[in-house]
Amino acid sequence: MGYREASGIVEDFERQYGVDNTPNFRTIHWRIKKLKKEIISISIHDESKDMVDIGVVIDSTGIKSRNDGEYRSTKYGERKEWSKMHIVVDRKTKRILNIIITDSATGDAKEFIPLLEHIENVKVAAADGANDSNRNFEYCDDRRILPLIPVHINATGGSLHRKLYVEEQLGVIRRRGRNRNLIPPKEIRKKNQEKWKREIGYHMRSIVESVFSVFKNTFGEYTFSKTKEMREKELMLKALVYNKYIV
Repeated sequence: MGYREASGIVEDFERQYGVDNTPNFRTIHWRIKKLKKEIISISIHDESKDMVDIGVVIDSTGIKSRNDGEYRSTKYGERKEWSKMHIVVDRKTKRILNIIITDSATGDAKEFIPLLEHIENVKVAAADGANDSNRNFEYCDDRRILPLIPVHINATGGSLHRKLYVEEQLGVIRRRGRNRNLIPPKEIRKKNQEKWKREIGYHMRSIVESVFSVFKNTFGEYTFSKTKEMREKELMLKALVYNKYIV
């Protein structure tokens, strides 16, 4: 709900239970504006502090900045603003372990490492092909994390550890010397990768889609806040509420 709706509910409690000095709309907005994002992040990260051998799923989704619908953009030609919400979800509890809010142009691969670096004891990390990069595979190897990330179907090489996954997923065979890789036809590579997905348990990535569905059905597909900083805080607070009261 918006800040004005929240203040209205607080006033109802004030009348019903005789509570004094309840905050009004301006006070609620001011307090959230002064709230530091680091404090909210710590509360979200605490969900994983006692967990071991964690399997996580990483993905992102778009969140509209306001609920204008199609009318405003059609009539006035205004471009819809929206943010991108990147999250890490524990596959067992479906709790959000970390969240990063960016603009719509930010790629998923760029946020893969920042999402994981605050979570300890991660053993498996599943993400879609948008997270395929040399840097992400090397990071997972350094932390001894098994990356369930589909490589690009036309991939033939890359960094040391990415090459191993290219071979495993696509059936590419490396030989000594330059340009001597045995590369199967595209249809065979696709079949090899589908087989890899079935055998490795890549289907666990569907967990994050259910989390997004519950999140948007509960809080809506848009934010009430208008500024970038307040949108970030709003979505982070919603993630905290999701963990505490919805899961």
